[in-house]
Amino acid sequence: MTGTSFTRLTAAGLAACLAAGLAHQNYATVMSRTGHRGFERRRVRCGTGNIVDYHVRRGREGGPAVVCEAGLMSTSAAWLLVADHLGPDVTVLLYDRAGYRGSLRRCPEDYSLNESVSDLTEVLADAADARLLGGGPCVLAGHSLGGYLVHRAAAAAPGRVHGLVLVDPTHPRELLHSRRQREGSRGVNLTMKLGPWSSVFGAGLLIDKKGLFSFAEGSPYHRKLRLEGSAPSTWRSARREWDYSYPFMLDGGRPLDRLDVPVSVVAAEGTVRDTPEHRELYEEYLASGTGGRITTVPGSNHLSVLGGTACAPHTAEAIGQVLADAAARPAHGAREVREAREARGKSESEEAA
Repeated sequence: MTGTSFTRLTAAGLAACLAAGLAHQNYATVMSRTGHRGFERRRVRCGTGNIVDYHVRRGREGGPAVVCEAGLMSTSAAWLLVADHLGPDVTVLLYDRAGYRGSLRRCPEDYSLNESVSDLTEVLADAADARLLGGGPCVLAGHSLGGYLVHRAAAAAPGRVHGLVLVDPTHPRELLHSRRQREGSRGVNLTMKLGPWSSVFGAGLLIDKKGLFSFAEGSPYHRKLRLEGSAPSTWRSARREWDYSYPFMLDGGRPLDRLDVPVSVVAAEGTVRDTPEHRELYEEYLASGTGGRITTVPGSNHLSVLGGTACAPHTAEAIGQVLADAAARPAHGAREVREAREARGKSESEEAA
């Protein structure tokens, strides 16, 4: 074989790889914008300018509702397996932050977490106005970064939310609190810088998805999760959120809001085992509300706690318990709950003295 022939063959091979990668990228993008089976799809134009898709599976009239927020580089599909294990009386609302799947980012300002919080409160308002939330108590559930976002949304929408379930949530002080997580975040930072550009040229086809998404092996949503991990829009949205969140957490974030509803945490066993100090941050979340509990899902890690076939039923059970607790509580207004908390705090202070 001559040098010229080798060069031509190499160029043809590279062109074929690029073409395959681009075809895969386009296919992943198209598939990531489809709806979810069994869910109604709605769209709301938010005050930020963003156009947000959300998906509703109606439960019993007068029954409870759970609104689910995904984590960084995750979409509404991340919650589908947990939703399958929630009872038929529960209304489930899944939504995608601006930029993910079919949700469009049209906000003219630079991204901030306030943008995502504002969009979520408007999704809640739109669903409530359309009578899609069942009429019973409404609980917000968030995973990872989504856990922190729903915590802030509950403070921004008093009266609409009756409880929180934070699934292995991000805490604004976690990088200062844990050296292990601070060191790990440097690798995430590098990945987020390179990932969006690689995905544009079809590198998603070359990712070892079997390893990356092994937590979802056996799940009916395994393929959907893999494709959404290849979509350039997923990477771009994650990069935008990371570029704001990373320095925010390095700087210590901001104090948690004080809420007039119970706050519960579902912790991945791997998180509390590998980073024991993280439990202190989970307890801080509990203390920010009027009650709640920490539930550890056995055998789970940060991703399998939602998407693992053995773990999702435990997470769904914890959410169901919070919904049941919310339904059993008398309907108190924010003022009565706040006064009860202040009285409890005063009593505890007197006991300590």
